[in-house]
Amino acid sequence: MQSSAPKLKSLLGVTAAGLLGAAVVAGAAQAAVANAPPTILVFNQKPAGSQVSIDYVNIPANGYVVVYAADADGKPTGAPLGSLSVNAGSHMDLKVALSAAPAPGTNLWASLYKDKDGKEGFNKQGDKAVWSQLPIQNAFTVQ
Repeated sequence: MQSSAPKLKSLLGVTAAGLLGAAVVAGAAQAAVANAPPTILVFNQKPAGSQVSIDYVNIPANGYVVVYAADADGKPTGAPLGSLSVNAGSHMDLKVALSAAPAPGTNLWASLYKDKDGKEGFNKQGDKAVWSQLPIQNAFTVQ
């Protein structure tokens, strides 16, 4: 009778190598997301009450999605209307609660901020805007 120990050892080695390879790939994917540029994607929409939807966000560090009123050129104006805390990474279909339901035709602007002050909640003076790094348009209109 032939011993199955060498076969078992070989099988365990292959399995361990496969698991290690999967862990390396997963780690590389997480690193790629962390090193990807900050991105936010939002479309014109009909809000659900005082909530707006942000279709996609990638943020390299923990931070916030922040929504402002926007002028006719799509640039932010005034104080934030709402914010949402997000962990580093990619996120889809986020809901940001606003201080009031926007009227149809209202222009809004979505931005990303890195959490720099370590305090809970968005703080415009303590957290750092990354919108200057964003590669796409952040303005959208409430329909």
